[in-house]
Amino acid sequence: MVYQMSEDQARDYPPRLYPEGDSNLEGKATNHNIKLGDFPAIRESIGKDIWEELKETPLGLIAKLVDSHFVWFGKTVHYLLCRQLRIRKKELWCIVAGQPIQFGLNKFRYIMGLNTDQLPTEKFEREADYKAFFREFRVPTGEGPKLEELREGLVMCRAWPPEKRRWFGLLTLLSIGIYGLHPNSRIPFESARRVFDDEAMKTYPWGRAAFEALVVSIKLLRPIGKTYTVNGMAFVLQAWAYDSIIIIGERFGNVVKADEILCLDGVATVPVQQ
Repeated sequence: MVYQMSEDQARDYPPRLYPEGDSNLEGKATNHNIKLGDFPAIRESIGKDIWEELKETPLGLIAKLVDSHFVWFGKTVHYLLCRQLRIRKKELWCIVAGQPIQFGLNKFRYIMGLNTDQLPTEKFEREADYKAFFREFRVPTGEGPKLEELREGLVMCRAWPPEKRRWFGLLTLLSIGIYGLHPNSRIPFESARRVFDDEAMKTYPWGRAAFEALVVSIKLLRPIGKTYTVNGMAFVLQAWAYDSIIIIGERFGNVVKADEILCLDGVATVPVQQ
């Protein structure tokens, strides 16, 4: 059972991306870069006090997700991606049991509860010197850090003052959780700089940035051998499936607790293992 679309929506969904049953993703395994298993070491290095502070930031949803013991169920996401329609206007559509379901910015905001306002067009000028912090990891001027570079700070950050440990924690939340990047890919520079400014952190539309990164990744999916990799918040697609296809949520969902944000609700995130 899926949620029914209105007649206008049903007439207006995009054409198929692949012929029915002939997706180039069929028979492949789904990978993603959201390695939540990295966070216990990060949490220990920055300290539990800073970790709890991170939960109160705009990126805190990722820290809460880590502590919720999220379980990834790639087959659910793979099922949807093999039934894609063409991406149009930054919207992902899939056909399930003959019915179209849509994943757009509004659905993303509903699931994640993140700010999805327009991305700022004005240049952001950070007053404090973030450059010295980046130099500690040998990050090139004018670029954001890689997760591989940040990992070098796991030991030495234990002796840092709280502010620096907080910056370090926020950058890892960005790399792993918001953008879902490969460890050797750089955090977008304009996003990374905002970690060092509390007001810029609070007002930046992280939800829109994360949504667009995810949709672009799906649009550019190319299987390599027996696998393909989704960058960005791949776990949101799992929550979307559980919310939009009722029978999947009922059959495989395991309610842990109710939460005001759908992604932290057990129905959306924790499947029964098979």
